[in-house]
Amino acid sequence: MRLRVVTALLIGALVMPDVAGAMTVADEKKLGRQFALEASGQLPTVGDAAAVDLVRRVGGRLVAGLGAQPFDYRFEVVAHPALNAFAVPGGYVYVFSGLLGRVSSVDELASVMSHEVAHVHGHHIARQQERTQLWNYAGLLGVLLSAVQPVLGAGAMAAATAASLKYTREFEEEADYLGLRLMQSAGYEPAAMPAFFKEILAEQRLNPADVPPYLLTHPLTEDRIANVEASLAAFPRRSDGHLPKIDRELEEVRAVVRAETGSPEVLLAEYRRQVEARPKDGFAQYLLGIVYAAVGRLDAARAAFEEAQRLGDAGDRLPARLAHLYLRLGRAQEAKPRLEQYIATHGHDAQAHGWLGQTLLELGDQRAAVAELERSLALDSTLAESHRLLGQTYGRIGRSGEAFYHLAKASELKGKLEEALGHYIRSRDEIDPADPRLGAVRASIEELSEIVERARRNVRH
Repeated sequence: MRLRVVTALLIGALVMPDVAGAMTVADEKKLGRQFALEASGQLPTVGDAAAVDLVRRVGGRLVAGLGAQPFDYRFEVVAHPALNAFAVPGGYVYVFSGLLGRVSSVDELASVMSHEVAHVHGHHIARQQERTQLWNYAGLLGVLLSAVQPVLGAGAMAAATAASLKYTREFEEEADYLGLRLMQSAGYEPAAMPAFFKEILAEQRLNPADVPPYLLTHPLTEDRIANVEASLAAFPRRSDGHLPKIDRELEEVRAVVRAETGSPEVLLAEYRRQVEARPKDGFAQYLLGIVYAAVGRLDAARAAFEEAQRLGDAGDRLPARLAHLYLRLGRAQEAKPRLEQYIATHGHDAQAHGWLGQTLLELGDQRAAVAELERSLALDSTLAESHRLLGQTYGRIGRSGEAFYHLAKASELKGKLEEALGHYIRSRDEIDPADPRLGAVRASIEELSEIVERARRNVRH
């Protein structure tokens, strides 16, 4: 049924576009919000804190250079090997794990993200829609899904849709220049932008049959790269004159995202070779442990993490990852003190608070678990698993209104919108009338009712 809904949306976007006038900022916000809700069910996201934190931190630094602006920017990591990134109106920016696995420095990542932020800030989709009168929210959803859904992405329709929605040369040049300015303001190396574009263009020429999805919506030419290089005169390079290279933080993220979408045996062989080449390097052992854990080789991951801990200098997140691994192995009693010790010095880590909450539930301490899960969500309200666990726990202790609220949030974040709607309705009926969340619950019911009914109509037709 989900595939039928997506197919209906995509076909509808191609043959029956909504003709609309000029889009207001409010229209852009609604468009982006509806896109994010429906896309959440089709775009598998990376939940690992290392990857999410990196992308959100880079995005936050770039957005800070904009000054006052009308959108609250949101950055998500899509678990898909395609070299792609995409932004929709309202401040929603999606970075694909394939891009994270491909960039050789955080500055190269910033070059792509700054370009996407610039498209949003410049209202480029809205302005292009005003000119063509062809785009609607369903069309944008179909384009992004065409890059991730194997059934849709393999077809000529998907490629044609993406190509038809490519940015104009004017908007690409505008986004390039603003992107360079944002990079400079945020402390990144602007020269990384043309350098990365050159690499992408060279690779595409070597294999012209395999066009990265990013190039379908962001046409790349030698003239465009030359314009970017000419613009660099306004943005002085770093004093050493060298482009930044991969650092440990990005290496960790690359191990995470490649393990989620790559070939397990190929990756394990690669990271084992790194350990063999540097047997006393705790960080190499740590990266191997990450890959083992991601592919379900839990005992091997534990051995690698413990060896990394013994060798030392293996990264700040090692204690939390090892503790979570103990939890997965059914050793909650060993996980608890390690998570508590880690959180004592890394209290900002929302995922670690969530893991500690799960550990406390395993040990039967519901009261302490609720406190940790609430702390987790106070730090990051997008953690679906923390919402789910908190909802289940509230249900067990008789706080049904709050239970259904958090279960609704968990379902919404996972893209199960009809299920989320049902939970919100139960929450509205059972939550304390004085609860400040009641207004948000009613707004979510109205919003999701519209989306669910539209999806049903598309299926019927």
